[in-house]
Amino acid sequence: MLLDNIFIWANLSEVEIKTRLPPLSNYVKLIKEKEPPYYDLIKYILLEFQDVHERYGDGTIYYINPRLLEEKIRHEKLTSRNICRTLLAWFYSARLKEGEDFFVTTTSKGRKNYHVVLTSRTLNALGSFI
Repeated sequence: MLLDNIFIWANLSEVEIKTRLPPLSNYVKLIKEKEPPYYDLIKYILLEFQDVHERYGDGTIYYINPRLLEEKIRHEKLTSRNICRTLLAWFYSARLKEGEDFFVTTTSKGRKNYHVVLTSRTLNALGSFI
């Protein structure tokens, strides 16, 4: 059931995301309006993506640990949960497909980690969103 919902989310347009997924739509709005720290987070990650892609080429998998990002980008509003939601809002709005362009793993304690397959197409999609 959860995988079905994720597949449906990945295929939604931005308008549909705003109407069907209220929590994620809030993050889409914050990113689009360049609100700190959400926009700063996306900008930081996108620059990292571009650097790694230039260094290692297509097909490189970039690992994102929200807890470590929280430590790197210190802001009172930024929590691991907000980082996770911001990332999902960004990925789905950029029309990345889970399982193909990115995937999520869960640790034994329930923490989520995100893995993005860096290709020219995913970088263009993610970059054009912001």
